[in-house]
Amino acid sequence: MEFCKSQTYLNLAKSFAGEAQAGLRYQFIADLCTQQGYKIVADEIRGLAKNEVNHAKVFFNHIVENGGNRSNIEITAGYPFEGKTIEEGLKFAVEAEKNEGERIYPAYQKVAQSEGFTEIARSFGLIAEVEILHEAKFRYLYENFQNGTLYKRNEPTMWQCSECGFVSTQNEAWDVCPLCSATQGFVELKLN
Repeated sequence: MEFCKSQTYLNLAKSFAGEAQAGLRYQFIADLCTQQGYKIVADEIRGLAKNEVNHAKVFFNHIVENGGNRSNIEITAGYPFEGKTIEEGLKFAVEAEKNEGERIYPAYQKVAQSEGFTEIARSFGLIAEVEILHEAKFRYLYENFQNGTLYKRNEPTMWQCSECGFVSTQNEAWDVCPLCSATQGFVELKLN
């Protein structure tokens, strides 16, 4: 099948746009976290944003490497504009990552495979797996942020300050590090 006439070509273009936008949306959430003192959460989300931009790069490279170099690719797709608050942004990210990992990219993988684009199908499959991991991280952050348990546990937990390395084992992280006075937002989080 001719690449530029395939559904895979259009799916790659939609995926590129979606991943690039997700990377930027996650940067916006990270900025909100930074502004509100959640430094470690912001760092984690920036890492996920970087992953999304790299997924966009994979899709972009597949397009140009397969002769899809064009001044414009016409696609029709919906792109979300949600996430005014940290909590809303995290909730939306959970839903978006789940949708990509369980529905969209597996479907695109099947189309690419049926059209004979094995390497592209492989990329869609691998990225779907990563999106499932992203969903789990965002879900952990969202649920703990929503429940006020980001820095609380039912059993003693080792908490470490990301600024000075101070460590304490207790059920709840300190509000202010007793060693360097960094706020709670600098406490390392162990994401499940």
